[in-house]
Amino acid sequence: MFDDNKFHIIPSVRNLKNLDVALDGKEEWILLSCCHIGNLRENVARCHRAGKKVVVNHEIVGGLGADKMAFQLLKRMFQVDGVMGSGAAKIGNVSKENMKAIRRIALIDSLSVEHALKSLKEVHCDAIELRPSYYGVRYLKEFIKNYPCHYVAGGFVDNMEELEQVYSAGFSGVMTSCVELWNSKLSGKIVCR
Repeated sequence: MFDDNKFHIIPSVRNLKNLDVALDGKEEWILLSCCHIGNLRENVARCHRAGKKVVVNHEIVGGLGADKMAFQLLKRMFQVDGVMGSGAAKIGNVSKENMKAIRRIALIDSLSVEHALKSLKEVHCDAIELRPSYYGVRYLKEFIKNYPCHYVAGGFVDNMEELEQVYSAGFSGVMTSCVELWNSKLSGKIVCR
């Protein structure tokens, strides 16, 4: 997913009116944060026609359950390329369906950081999203030391200063709904670690 060692600014499309902007951008991946099972297939197909790959957060796809069948549907019926979520067991189901798995970790207090670090080896994932970005920047090195993989930041990346901090910290990328950042000059730069 991020094997090119470049920094990726993945558009998080929260409103379908912004999908065209994401489709016209240079990023290969798009996070559809606004879909439900009634429009997911159509929007995934639209992204694929534009040469893009699609990630969804299974926890916010309207009308989708969270059992094993939900992940089979995401792959087989909706043709999703990657799935993100916070539960380790659910992320394990994503990998079994041969989709990219992104684990979301919310850093809300020191106990959540401690718990997340202990749980990293429970299940394989292709990338980990640390959120909010401010704390992701602060704890990234500790996470990499415990579980080396690709890391993206998310949550409250809505200006160039925040984006530059995420890049400088050594993240592989960022997921942001801030349309103005989607085609930033940092997109595609070599990741500095």
